[in-house]
Amino acid sequence: MKLFITRPVVITGDGGTRSFVPGLTVEVDPATAEQILAQQAGITAEPSAETEAPATPRRRKPADAET
Repeated sequence: MKLFITRPVVITGDGGTRSFVPGLTVEVDPATAEQILAQQAGITAEPSAETEAPATPRRRKPADAET
């Protein structure tokens, strides 16, 4: 499974200790992915069958244009 790392995370498992930094996209086994997602340190980077892209893009609010 491909995950996009959103926060620093360190995982210790049978293969040793692995650390991931924010902004990194990694392919990990399901057990490691479960640990990363449980720590809320990553999001899936590949679309899954359960999720669909929105039909229309989000409209910008006037406040968004000012920043």
